[in-house]
Amino acid sequence: MCGGFGTRLRNVIGATQKAVAAIDGKPFLHFVLDQLYQAGCDELVLCTHYQSEQVEEALAAFNGQAPGQALVIREEQPLGTGGAILNALAVSGYRGDFIALNADTYVSARAYELALQTPAPALVVTEVGDCSRYGAVRLDGASHVLEMTEKGITGPGNISLGIYRLHTDDLAEFPNQVCSMEKDILPALIQARKLKAVRYTGPFIDIGTPESLDEIKKIGLWDNK
Repeated sequence: MCGGFGTRLRNVIGATQKAVAAIDGKPFLHFVLDQLYQAGCDELVLCTHYQSEQVEEALAAFNGQAPGQALVIREEQPLGTGGAILNALAVSGYRGDFIALNADTYVSARAYELALQTPAPALVVTEVGDCSRYGAVRLDGASHVLEMTEKGITGPGNISLGIYRLHTDDLAEFPNQVCSMEKDILPALIQARKLKAVRYTGPFIDIGTPESLDEIKKIGLWDNK
């Protein structure tokens, strides 16, 4: 998913789509694509809206390096994180297991490998010292997701990385319309006690704020794949 407006970064990247923000002269999206291909994904769908043409240009520049194929699905209006996935499935006609993710998060290929290896429906979590920026994911002893709290609750805990392992059957009850993965789809799966979590330990940065974007630029992204 790479269609968001990136409002928190507007004073830093201007009208640039945050998924293609330049890191050491390359679009951040190139790093995400590279990690997905390393994890074994060979068919990708990019859900776009805001500055879709920038994403399409970045993909075209990457295509010569890519061992798989990628399809761009441009939303005429923003559909939300859940609606983007439902629309992509409707447009592509795909049926079966897949992973979905936000294209503005720095993780290693291992996070995507874990998602691919985990039965659907599931989400990838990591433990942090303070959940306040992200919202916490509360689990039981069998790693079933019991609750996903709103942002602002302080203290250590597990957070969602925005990487989901799903099957089209899990989404059959949701109409193809504007909706939120976090507020609509995941709560329904939690209520049905279907959603489990897989734990990831490794590098993680959400590039959605000026501070985290600066952090990405300091770590030598292309030297630490």
